[in-house]
Amino acid sequence: MSVHDPSGIESGKPLVIFAGRSNVGKSSVIRALTGLRIRVGKKPGSTRTEQIIDLGNVLFIDIPGFGHMSGQSRRRIDHTKTRIVRNLEKRSDQIALCVLIIDISIFRELVERWEERGEIPIDIEFYSFLSEISPKVIVAANKIDKVSHRRRDEEIAFLYHKLHEAVPTQMPHIVAMSARKKEGVGELKRAIQESLQEQDFKLPKW
Repeated sequence: MSVHDPSGIESGKPLVIFAGRSNVGKSSVIRALTGLRIRVGKKPGSTRTEQIIDLGNVLFIDIPGFGHMSGQSRRRIDHTKTRIVRNLEKRSDQIALCVLIIDISIFRELVERWEERGEIPIDIEFYSFLSEISPKVIVAANKIDKVSHRRRDEEIAFLYHKLHEAVPTQMPHIVAMSARKKEGVGELKRAIQESLQEQDFKLPKW
């Protein structure tokens, strides 16, 4: 297992894309899954370039976070989002799976704020986009440790409803987890392996 320069994408191996709004813990989730020392930023949007993790049979791609980026203008943020979308569209034939990571502890708050403005929440917008370019999308509801136990089922149900509302043709696959507490990491790992097996891909060497 190793972390490579983006040029490694040309190997032709199946891709597992890790996407998410800035500061949801994408790099931390990958580190929890692989044990590799993936760079973790201290500010929202710290990961500005994609990181490629070569797991032998599969490449994990940690793409830059979209949404708020510390110290960046609105124009720069929109440019980054457009670049992410175009890169993913260009590689759609190689994508085997997308893992969309959301911060479940603030998901409802963000959705309600965007909907009050008459806008589609960016997490939901990206879920719809990934569902168009990828055979499978797994949603990792990260930071579940920040949600009280009595509210967890309610928050996951709210997430499920919003995802299914956005893409009615498929049943959302959600894994509640905490990369920091290592909660749900095994379940996410199994979900990734099962999705790859269903498509007759060899499993990652992790």
